[in-house]
Amino acid sequence: MEKLSQGLEWIGRKIWVLLRVFIFLVFCVIPDMILEESKSQTALIMTGLVTLGLLVFFWWRAEKNDLPVWDPNILTWDGLAIVILAFAIMQLTDMLGYYLLELQGTTTTENDASIIEFLKGVPFGLALLTTAFLPAIAEEVILRGYFFKKLFGSQAVVGIIVSSLLFGALHGPTDLASWLIYGGGGLIFCVLYHKTGYLIYPIAVHFINNAWSVVALYYFQ
Repeated sequence: MEKLSQGLEWIGRKIWVLLRVFIFLVFCVIPDMILEESKSQTALIMTGLVTLGLLVFFWWRAEKNDLPVWDPNILTWDGLAIVILAFAIMQLTDMLGYYLLELQGTTTTENDASIIEFLKGVPFGLALLTTAFLPAIAEEVILRGYFFKKLFGSQAVVGIIVSSLLFGALHGPTDLASWLIYGGGGLIFCVLYHKTGYLIYPIAVHFINNAWSVVALYYFQ
């Protein structure tokens, strides 16, 4: 009876983790929902405020649930080297993915194309906030913190594979190249978190990757 009780308690905890993952993912689309309705000045301001609130919320939830975010060592040469190396590996993965896209006769993923279209009429600062800061913090807390760490625990290998596939799936891949780009990114983020134990490392790499894309879109196209 005691084992049954413990088993049911374990299942209950896992279901609660999955429920929070789902709810938090819904929270992430609130800024997009506002902008889909309107891109008026009021809507832009509201989107910015909501996004800032979500950033604080996700950081707070991570720290409150024993998912440490900040590591002072990231500011050392060793910490910076980890970030730079992970970012470089991610760029190589992306290059291979985009090369496969070119072989298919296209230059971008459907996800990227939809983001480019969606950001029309959105100021650069707000685009950086919603497309770089929010995904970097929210997705790492949700997918690497809650989904990978809380759900899979000691089953690291399985957790890395499943969370990477989920990360890829959330970006709407339509072909092998898209899966390589997004699933590969998820794999890098997850391994980085698993090896360092701090969310700030995948957050940093995720942010740099997304921020560069936003800068390129607004100033180099």
